[in-house]
Amino acid sequence: MRKLLVAIAAAATALPALGASAADMPVKALPIPSVAPSWTGFYLGGEVGGGWEQEQVTIVTNNPGAAFPPGTVLNPVDDSGVLGGFYGGFNYQIKQVVLGIDGDYTWAHLHGTATDISVVNGDIANESSTVRWIATLTGRLGYAVSDNWLLFAKGGGAWARFDASSITTTPGGALAATTSSADTRSGWTVGAGVEWGFLAHWSAKLEYDYVKFSTATFSITDITAAGVVSTPSRSATTSLNMLKGGIAYRF
Repeated sequence: MRKLLVAIAAAATALPALGASAADMPVKALPIPSVAPSWTGFYLGGEVGGGWEQEQVTIVTNNPGAAFPPGTVLNPVDDSGVLGGFYGGFNYQIKQVVLGIDGDYTWAHLHGTATDISVVNGDIANESSTVRWIATLTGRLGYAVSDNWLLFAKGGGAWARFDASSITTTPGGALAATTSSADTRSGWTVGAGVEWGFLAHWSAKLEYDYVKFSTATFSITDITAAGVVSTPSRSATTSLNMLKGGIAYRF
């Protein structure tokens, strides 16, 4: 019994010393697991850029005795100018592969002119064409080169608004007729670009897009110098190139 009491007393004496020794030992923090950056999520941003487009118009119907009979292929009109708008979409990342859907709407002022001289009577037609807006809806396939860099390709549908007008004069300079038209055309688009995640929720992009519109048949309003109004038809084939840069917020 005496030996047991001595052992208990010794243990009680040693406990404070052991506690002080443990308190003096350095505490090693547990590692906090890191979360790898991801492109997954919604995004919304603004974009600016430039475009250039070529339009080839063919006369389908015209007034009897008109300076440019049906079947006349007019000189192509080359439009160019600035554009700007907004874009948005959703990405889903699987390892380094990024799948997504992307849409944009850009206001545009792509403008160009052309001149045609009639082989019938020498009348001179001065044509003007303007692209007012462009919209696309595409699927997107990307490859995450690193946490902050994404290479992507895209493809899908495209739509645009075209306005056109012309003034036709006689060889002597007298007014012969004026025309005007406005129509929306649809087609397909493909593109490619690079995106850089420069902050946690912000990224910048640079991309090139090519758009090929389906052949469009549309009516024009034709007003002769005598005030006679008619609505002959035209057909047009159009291709469009765009180079755009943008900044988006990723949610």
